[in-house]
Amino acid sequence: MKKFTDFPLLPEIQKSLDSLGFTEPTEIQEKVIPFLISTPRDIHAQAQTGTGKTIAFGIPLLHLVDPASKNVQALIVAPTRELVLQIYEHLKDVSRGTSIVIEPVYGGMPINQQISNIKRGAQIIVGTPGRLNDHLRRKTLSLKNLKVLVLDEADIMLDMGFKEEIDGILHCAPKERLIWLFSATVRPGIKQLINSHMNNVAVIAAEKKASLSPQVKQYFCVVQRKNRMAATARFIESSPDFYGIIFCQTKILTNEVMEQLVSRGFKANCLHGDMSQALRNQIIKGFKNKDFNILVATDVAARGIDVSDLTHVINFSIPEEHENYIHRIGRTGRAGKEGIAIVFLAPSERYRIQRLERAAKTKLQEIPIPSIETVINAKMGAVSDFVEQSKAPDKKLSAVHQALNTVIDTFSAEEIRHALLIALEDKFFKDIINEKLASVSYEMTNKPQEICLEVGRDDGFDEDAVRDYLYVTCNLQPQDISKVRVINRKTFISVPQSRIQECMQAMTKKSIAKGNPRIYIVEDTFDRSGGSRDFAGGRRDRRDRSGRGEKRSWQKSKPKFRRK
Repeated sequence: MKKFTDFPLLPEIQKSLDSLGFTEPTEIQEKVIPFLISTPRDIHAQAQTGTGKTIAFGIPLLHLVDPASKNVQALIVAPTRELVLQIYEHLKDVSRGTSIVIEPVYGGMPINQQISNIKRGAQIIVGTPGRLNDHLRRKTLSLKNLKVLVLDEADIMLDMGFKEEIDGILHCAPKERLIWLFSATVRPGIKQLINSHMNNVAVIAAEKKASLSPQVKQYFCVVQRKNRMAATARFIESSPDFYGIIFCQTKILTNEVMEQLVSRGFKANCLHGDMSQALRNQIIKGFKNKDFNILVATDVAARGIDVSDLTHVINFSIPEEHENYIHRIGRTGRAGKEGIAIVFLAPSERYRIQRLERAAKTKLQEIPIPSIETVINAKMGAVSDFVEQSKAPDKKLSAVHQALNTVIDTFSAEEIRHALLIALEDKFFKDIINEKLASVSYEMTNKPQEICLEVGRDDGFDEDAVRDYLYVTCNLQPQDISKVRVINRKTFISVPQSRIQECMQAMTKKSIAKGNPRIYIVEDTFDRSGGSRDFAGGRRDRRDRSGRGEKRSWQKSKPKFRRK
């Protein structure tokens, strides 16, 4: 196994990797980094999600960019805003010490702010296809000086219906530019992209995956995002010996979670890429010495911390890269000790657990949020210890104690007992006693929610055929189906959320096609600020050139599927 020090890296980048604790590259990094640094050319890198692709293409990009020029020289396109932010933060961490400016561009962020940031000068832009095309149409982003176009998760982007947006980006890019294509599969759309837009393509493949320790018990907990802080507190409170790391996707969220934990009385600190190396070292030392028992961190800590007796790892959300999940939970369950790893996800993200299990070749069990009764029972030991220590007979009484004794003598034993109960409740249960989390694990409404079927036009299906299947299989009426959208290899169906589980079960039992194509729920997150619509869990709603949403009408048709 090679080390990063074996590569011909710029001193500033090598120093950043050292500070981040990155010593040994993953397989795809080992194959791609030295190749692209020595021979910049078009490549198609085949690697599963979560194999460290960001660093694989990020380091060669940083070597290719000219910091003296303020023009956009590299463009990285990724399918979701979460992945965009993750790529952005990783590159910011690795580029520390250079003067290279990197800007994220995605739906959900005010477009005027993005325009201002781009105008100030950025050598590398990371963005989602929809928002990038908005900027290209507005002419607020110029690609005339582009050297490299990186298409990350290219197969997923094509599956999500982004071919038109990718074509738009390629149309605006100069002909003399490199394309670095990263995908897990080689589907017809990928081959067409390579044949149409790439030259002298080098193919690099990686298959090795990191392994998981059998000592780690893995769970997932379904909880709405707004309730995750309260759920985190419940898990900590129900484990009196809790000593663990809470992983967050972004630095901002890391600070927010840490601050909320401290406000609840927990001993916590945070670790992320914006901190100086001296401060990081100080925090890691404090965590190892157990000056505090909770560390809230970004993936900077996944490789950089070596603590043998951590009890828990909590993923505040599912990491976009499955390799990060493996490294995260690898912080616990060491030296023969058992550990617990928990992943939080929204009700609409259940399908992502199946992806994670397949990619990591593991199995996660569902776990409920600990009940208030569980927390009370778990904290009784601490209450008992507190009372036991307070009644020590040899403890010298201060003037305050003597004054309190005088006051206490004026109350009855029952009154004193009642006051003690209130004081103990306030000390040990203040922040959890009023939190109602019983219904957090699943909140149902009649708001339409989308199901994705992995069949589409390429499989011979159209909207009428899909609707007929839904009428018969799921016992739905035409008015129950607010939208059916069929693209090349996928179909998106909108049904009331109150019918979602019933439909999923019926469709699983009676498949629409041979081979039992995959079915999952799509998480829907709407961007109200910039005219584009990107979805954290998957797709983007197609927009026409004027920016208006596509309107689609349909006629009721007689079912082609008949009940027997």
